[in-house]
Amino acid sequence: MRRTPLLLLALACSHAQPEPAPLSVPAEKAAGPANLPDAGVEDAGTPDAGSADGGATRADLVSPITAAGSETPVGLEWGEKGDQPAAKIFKNVKVLGELKGNRFMAGMQSMRANLGEKCRMCHLVKQKDFANDTKKEKRRAREMIRMNEEINRRTFGGEVKVTCWMCHRGQEEPEKRPFAKEIPDEFEQILSPNDLREPVEKVFKDVRVLKGMEARQFALIMGWFEKELGVECEHCHGKKGDFAAEEPKKARSREMLEMASYIADGYYGGKSPVTCGTCHRGKAVPARTPGDKS
Repeated sequence: MRRTPLLLLALACSHAQPEPAPLSVPAEKAAGPANLPDAGVEDAGTPDAGSADGGATRADLVSPITAAGSETPVGLEWGEKGDQPAAKIFKNVKVLGELKGNRFMAGMQSMRANLGEKCRMCHLVKQKDFANDTKKEKRRAREMIRMNEEINRRTFGGEVKVTCWMCHRGQEEPEKRPFAKEIPDEFEQILSPNDLREPVEKVFKDVRVLKGMEARQFALIMGWFEKELGVECEHCHGKKGDFAAEEPKKARSREMLEMASYIADGYYGGKSPVTCGTCHRGKAVPARTPGDKS
């Protein structure tokens, strides 16, 4: 795992976060790190058919899109044609081609619920040229579908835990979340000003991911976690006050940091606008759909 994207969290203490760039990936990078095949094989009705790199079973590609929209297409009466692979019905389907036509169209119709935009955002609607790849938004949409699949497969064991709506909330660009420069009270009680200037590994035990920074930067990141998840230190560290002890949620937080790292590396050139708050919005469990109360 590369450390550079993780250290960007520390740098956010003194530098502004990079501007969100959901449409900035050039066409030559459209293949994406997940290296998904270009469709053409019927999926026999399973939404997660196929394999990603290394032979791992691919996570569901379309449910992260339809979760906030419709699981079935609306207004289409094409009979048995809807059971054919999308790649046989439409031209230039590069990521979702293995899906049956009905599921494919449910995904396309659900894009508006996730991004608040209609077909023309990605497609040449007036020209009726939906196969055209001219628009960078269409190319970026493919990349985001691949990213979502990689997250659900790599970090969540193939379960659809992350959806498009979780970050976008009906907007083309997810809400910007400024870095909160607040040191938790627990740190203020146990650390002196000199401690805050020391390397974090010297001040705390068992620091595995966020190494190579001052204790002050580390403390600010912990405070950021508190605010973005709406929790206190004991959420990850337990009630015993032993910050070095292993806890399930502490281990999970490390996995989330690793997830942030491969998102940054693979989809944003190392400068990712995706932070904890992009999904969590002050809640320990982020909302997957508009109907979720968390």
